[in-house]
Amino acid sequence: MKMTLFTALAAGLLVAGCVGPTPPTVTDRDNSRALAEAARISRLPQTQINHLPTGTATYNGQIGADLRGDLQGSVLGDMSMVVNFDSGRVGGSIGNLNLIAPSGRPDQALGGNLAISGFEDRGNILAGAGGKITGVHSGGSGFASDVNLTLQGGVRDDLRRGDAVFGAVTGQGTGDVNLGFDGVFFGKR
Repeated sequence: MKMTLFTALAAGLLVAGCVGPTPPTVTDRDNSRALAEAARISRLPQTQINHLPTGTATYNGQIGADLRGDLQGSVLGDMSMVVNFDSGRVGGSIGNLNLIAPSGRPDQALGGNLAISGFEDRGNILAGAGGKITGVHSGGSGFASDVNLTLQGGVRDDLRRGDAVFGAVTGQGTGDVNLGFDGVFFGKR
């Protein structure tokens, strides 16, 4: 009886080691809308220096990036970028990252958040975003990658002066999976 109980517990622990991916938190439609919004904001004019906001502004939006390396497809995540135009400091976070399959279908939600830190100068933004992301391979084994991104762009005029941001996202992740990122960030206040 003891051997059977031990064997059953050991088998349960082995099964527990294999986990499924977290279901995606975005849909095909969310992905399409993000692509359209990024394209729209990319065409907005850069805010002139004398029309930049003062004080602190929070820009909520997303990042999207094509992946190369150990994972194929792309990622789509939520971004909150806080720009203090008086001090020139930039902060914020990127979270709710989702892996999008090469077919364009959302595959899984990735764990982890990336912290944004950098500078704003005359409407130009240069910041980094770093942290650990986690996910699950199709075979059920988990993975982690230390991600370091560069966000380089600027403040744009949408409905008001200085009410949008747009720029390039590049960088890499290293760890259980090695990744390259190439995409954009965008947001509105």
